[in-house]
Amino acid sequence: MEKMEKVEFIDVKVVPYRLLNPQTVETILNKIYDLDGIVRVLVHGPSIPKEIPYGPAKGIKVNHKDRQVIKVKGEEVELKVKVGEIIVGVLCDDKMDENIGKIEKIMDENLPCSYQMWVGTYTKRDVTVTDWMKYGPKFEKKLDPRYIGLVDPNSKVKENVKLIK
Repeated sequence: MEKMEKVEFIDVKVVPYRLLNPQTVETILNKIYDLDGIVRVLVHGPSIPKEIPYGPAKGIKVNHKDRQVIKVKGEEVELKVKVGEIIVGVLCDDKMDENIGKIEKIMDENLPCSYQMWVGTYTKRDVTVTDWMKYGPKFEKKLDPRYIGLVDPNSKVKENVKLIK
């Protein structure tokens, strides 16, 4: 298997003590993406389905006020989760410590509650068997390295991943 260009970055994991509303998420993501040296940002939390997936009410639409389309750097992003965790990939370069400090400042200024922040490795960095199953053989040269570790073999990438340049 040929090696793809490896992007060296560290993860900054932010976990607010409350789930965030879409306006707060939009503000935070736009400010994070304004920083130089950001590789990727992942948001995680409980799913907000469009319709009830199972049970006697299966198929009935769910009108949840937090399932909204937000704008991040001019790109429309549909929030499919109630955000409770943000993981920011920061390039390992001479501005890394400065960027981590800026992320902390963004959180201090925009989060309506307390939060915890950790720096470490929280996402996969290397190609896995699951990546190979999802994308097929010899995908390494064709795939944007930011996709590594974001693979769910049962879902469509287009529906769950939004790349923002």
